[in-house]
Amino acid sequence: MNNKEKELLENFTKKLVKETSLEKPSMSFSKNVMNAINKLETEKEISVYQPLISKKVWLIIIGSLLGSMILLLKTAPIKMPTFLSKIDTSGISNPISFDMSLNFTASNVTVYGFVFLAIMAIVQFGYIRNYYNN
Repeated sequence: MNNKEKELLENFTKKLVKETSLEKPSMSFSKNVMNAINKLETEKEISVYQPLISKKVWLIIIGSLLGSMILLLKTAPIKMPTFLSKIDTSGISNPISFDMSLNFTASNVTVYGFVFLAIMAIVQFGYIRNYYNN
């Protein structure tokens, strides 16, 4: 822009500013704004969080999964076809008993690690729940 264009633009803006008057807010402007804010706050309180899957549905899902697992574990032995008869399936074909004879041992470090992991998960879940509730 050269100087002449700048001067014309400046004169034009001065003229516009002089012609327009200052607008003053009404006497109840702040009251109207505060009422609008209060209305938004009450609308926000009305919306209550509801989970996508209710507790009853979760219980039904967990119950059906547990029931199907127990049913599968308690069924009769699996009969293999003749061409697979050479494979020893005694470990999976017998019904699984729920005794504690798995001969599984874990070191103390592993047990302490899992206990610490469980404690930290519980603490974090509680912290995150309180954070989002506030």
